[in-house]
Amino acid sequence: MRLSLAGIASLLVACSSVEAGTGAGDSSSTASVSASASASASASASASDSTTPPTTSLDTGSDTNTPATSPTNDPTAQTSVATEGDTTDPNSGTTDAGEVSGTTGQGGQQVPPGSRIPVGGTDSFLLGANYPWKSYGGDFGSNAWGVYGVHTKPDEIAGQFQQMADGGLQVVRWFIFTDGRAGVIFDNSGTPSGLHEDVLKDFDAAVSIARDHGVYLVPVLFDFHWMFWSKQENQVQVSGRSDTITDPVKRAALVEKVVIPLLAAYKDEPAILAWEIMNEPEWSIADLPEGSPDNQANPVPLADFYALSVAIADAVHNTTSAYVTLGSASIKWIKVWTPTFAAAHGLPILNLDFYQAHYYPWMDGQGFDNHADYGTLKFSPNEQTYAGLGLDRPLVIGELIISDDASNRIDLLLNNGYAGVWPWSLNSDYSLDLPGIKSWADAHADIADLPAP
Repeated sequence: MRLSLAGIASLLVACSSVEAGTGAGDSSSTASVSASASASASASASASDSTTPPTTSLDTGSDTNTPATSPTNDPTAQTSVATEGDTTDPNSGTTDAGEVSGTTGQGGQQVPPGSRIPVGGTDSFLLGANYPWKSYGGDFGSNAWGVYGVHTKPDEIAGQFQQMADGGLQVVRWFIFTDGRAGVIFDNSGTPSGLHEDVLKDFDAAVSIARDHGVYLVPVLFDFHWMFWSKQENQVQVSGRSDTITDPVKRAALVEKVVIPLLAAYKDEPAILAWEIMNEPEWSIADLPEGSPDNQANPVPLADFYALSVAIADAVHNTTSAYVTLGSASIKWIKVWTPTFAAAHGLPILNLDFYQAHYYPWMDGQGFDNHADYGTLKFSPNEQTYAGLGLDRPLVIGELIISDDASNRIDLLLNNGYAGVWPWSLNSDYSLDLPGIKSWADAHADIADLPAP
């Protein structure tokens, strides 16, 4: 989901809005999806609460081509086995030449290509939802605006998790450091130097809530707004952290001082299914094939983002028993994160355990035909089968709208071979068809009912 920088400081709930993209099949075309957010009185904290971030408005983000509108000793360290041969049906386990056939997560379980992901010894379809925050960037850690993270409102959040669990949703995607406004301590040079003390308090509370409700967490470490131009909002810097990716010293500090200590604190936590490196980084990468960086971004080179991602993925595998994923903005770019693409572009292999792509209506009717990097594919998972992508890992649709007709929408994606569905979002103007999702979950309990964490 794409949000503009202006006004996110006060964000408590979110809704996505979508703009139409450009013509189908044109490999030079660009398309944008924008998302707006508002402080809904029914779901936001009291404006008089001294711990509430300052209230500002939020406008929508855009592409540069579209005017703006509105520690390492864990025995379950990752392993990989190279395979050779041409692509056939990904569900058969045969992948592109040079791809990696499996990595380890969830206590060392292998993740072969296909439409299921191992969880607690079962091969599962991951039915979940985006939480995705109670207060954007403020759920984990605190800053000059106050202390307003998860540990300050456990009962309220537990109520929402109960709502999700009652609806059959057993995986929750939850944003952590977002644009750097809270949680990470920086020194005077802007080098990350550690975690704010409230981060672990908030994480403890979040994990406890998840366990109590039989829900797995997918914490999203960073958002693409991390790389937006810096702004100062009432003594708090939001965004402006591209140098922590492009500067090797700062990048190493971010991993060693921030990411690894967090991973180590929850290395054996069964309620954490996977760690996500970043939400929709494509909007803040400068040289992506067919890329369209947001006009508010200070975009980073793909090689530098790859360096950060590989370091984080390795840290997850070497430190924890969880999976690692990345929230791609669209199937349009999903192959950027594959071993085949990395090898072709002289990049290190990024060993994700499963892929994740997001879907909004602007993607309908668009695709590539024999693209040099991406081949032939459709941007919409409703139109594109998983098997046709030739991926070496399962693929979860990590954001989409399911406000109605849940059964048919999920069935289509299941039949197209995808390994999970996480609609956007609980705290959103896009309501979830919870009765429909629950009905579907009950009817597909054999694949969607996960063992308790």
